[in-house]
Amino acid sequence: MSAAVVPARRAVASLRSSRSAGSPQGSRCYSTAPSPSRIIRELNRFSKVSSDKMKKESSMSEMQKLANAEYFKDGSGPLFPGTFVSLPLSRYPLHPAQFMQYQWSRMRHWLVGAISVLNFKLKSMPNWTTRPKWKAKRGKIAPTAKAMYREMLEAFAAGDKETLQKICLSDFAKKLTAAIDRRDPKEQVQFEVVKYNKPLIYPRLMSRQIHQVNPLDKVLMTEQAVVAISSTQKASRRIPSTGATVPGSMKLQDKIEYVVLSRQANQKTFETGPWRIWGTTSATTLELYLKEKAIIEKEQARRAGWDQPAAK
Repeated sequence: MSAAVVPARRAVASLRSSRSAGSPQGSRCYSTAPSPSRIIRELNRFSKVSSDKMKKESSMSEMQKLANAEYFKDGSGPLFPGTFVSLPLSRYPLHPAQFMQYQWSRMRHWLVGAISVLNFKLKSMPNWTTRPKWKAKRGKIAPTAKAMYREMLEAFAAGDKETLQKICLSDFAKKLTAAIDRRDPKEQVQFEVVKYNKPLIYPRLMSRQIHQVNPLDKVLMTEQAVVAISSTQKASRRIPSTGATVPGSMKLQDKIEYVVLSRQANQKTFETGPWRIWGTTSATTLELYLKEKAIIEKEQARRAGWDQPAAK
């Protein structure tokens, strides 16, 4: 049934009901056809009501799409649930059963990430006899993260907000610029990467996944990568007027940091945006993994309705 017929029938029904309502109770009521002008007026009224409702629903849908697009812009959004960042081997659980459980979990999540990347690569193949349009370029991710993270640390120390907004995602850049604003204006921060440690092992790609995270966008996907970087860093505060270092501010630290990069990938053109720094995360311990797993399974059960009490 066409959309135009429905308002017409409703209009005529409205007119007929108004006529029958005015007749004496108990008397025979004969339905008479309304005048053409009145039918047109009723049609216009019902059409306007339907049109306004459709416009309101459409505008709300568009607003939601815009809000989601802004939230996930350039690869923003939360860290992928279940992201597994392996501990250094020296920090693995010592108990044999826990060691095997941790190793199995690590391998399973690595496989999930590898399959997501492979699926996207296969999608970029026009057919099975041509090369994929999208190149994984796995070997370039760790050096890129290393260079970008050093640039970010130096920009943060220098108070360079423009650089931070350029190489970091908006939420992370806002946190860094807010920390800069809280500094004592009479002091300056000095920062230096003294050296990179264990160059045969680090920087190391720990996790990589590509998923569609925006339910209202069927074109753009988000790619996330976690890179471990081991370095010795030196930071201090000094007084610009005298050049003297603030007593007790000098810190020399050996760190293993897990830098998260994120970007968007187009499912139609298979072009990707530039990597930007999402932030940092921590290594996944067995306790943390089991806790996150329980939360995810509980949420999945809730969405599927499995945790609802049975109807009596």
